[in-house]
Amino acid sequence: MTKPYEILVVDDDMDIRDSLQIILEKNGYKVRLAKNGAEALKELNVKKPDLMILDIMMSTDTEGFDLAFELKNTPAFSNLPIVMLTSFMEKVREEGPDQFQHILGEEWPAKWLFEKPIDSAKLLKKLDGILKTA
Repeated sequence: MTKPYEILVVDDDMDIRDSLQIILEKNGYKVRLAKNGAEALKELNVKKPDLMILDIMMSTDTEGFDLAFELKNTPAFSNLPIVMLTSFMEKVREEGPDQFQHILGEEWPAKWLFEKPIDSAKLLKKLDGILKTA
């Protein structure tokens, strides 16, 4: 890393936010936090980060998707790299796919997906690769 890249972490789970902040800052990243889509929009309008880590399921099953789609359709943020986090696949395994068909049928608004629990080494490697090519 040549400069301290700034990452916005958006997750409704305080433990996930705090864990990611510790891991990312220990590895030289600047971190800002938001607990939902509304807070994320406020943070984005203060300053655009270099990358956003965004939970899919927050107050609704699609809050993260909704925010990512909104950003992809907003010229100022359309090129913002977004890494989506999810426990979605675990939830689908537990509850069955029927109630999630509206999500499964959508085109994903981000190129990168990490399943919770997060493998921090893999995440750091992926972030480094994304930011080097951004």
